[in-house]
Amino acid sequence: MKIRTGSVLSLAAGALFFLSVAQSAHASSSGLNNIPTTDTPPTKAVVLQTWFNLGENLSREMFVGFKTSPIENLEVGLDWRALSNTSHSHATLQAKYSIDIFPELLPHVWKAAVGIANLSADRDHNGEPFPFVAASVDLKCFRLHAGFSPQRYNEAFFFGIDKTVTVLDRNLQFRADAIQFNDMREMLYSAGFVYEFGRKSEYQRPEGILGVLDDIAKNIILEGWVSMPSDNGQETFTVKLNYVIRW
Repeated sequence: MKIRTGSVLSLAAGALFFLSVAQSAHASSSGLNNIPTTDTPPTKAVVLQTWFNLGENLSREMFVGFKTSPIENLEVGLDWRALSNTSHSHATLQAKYSIDIFPELLPHVWKAAVGIANLSADRDHNGEPFPFVAASVDLKCFRLHAGFSPQRYNEAFFFGIDKTVTVLDRNLQFRADAIQFNDMREMLYSAGFVYEFGRKSEYQRPEGILGVLDDIAKNIILEGWVSMPSDNGQETFTVKLNYVIRW
């Protein structure tokens, strides 16, 4: 018989899921703030990542990770705790494959993905694996995202929206999402942004040290968001830095 709300096992799984999401344990997977989407990195690139959380009574932790696309539409990534008050720093693996649903009729408008995140040898601390399916639609004015995870004892629907604008010739994306936890009894909401330091248009590279700094800065992507559980629990602020290496 499938265990449902009210069982100790289900509540424990929900707590582990909330901790893994709130602490961005799946953060190497391309997505919005706390949910995966159909996005994948470009090929011939590796995205190095580091992130940490701010909030009252939070333990001091910093995460590092990377993601890449060995072939088009396939993403693989790995992340782990680089700094923690505990000795538990087992790596977690994630993978995803994305497809264009109507490549001939509506290219790059409707997309779908199937993937798994939070694969770890230490489920006691990192929680259960997080398999998922996701879909996205680009309405030009904004994008919508939705998906479902049949995570063991803690199935969850998730939803999101993002809007990209140009600020100082650079992409600035506003994003928000929501995901269920605690056996679909609670919701974790979040709102945040992504800012790309690389310019969109062609420009003349500065000379000397300014040129070197410009070469470094153009590969940096800054993210930040706040996560708010529906049970009036503690808000968590996450700051994440990405560095894209291309070849």
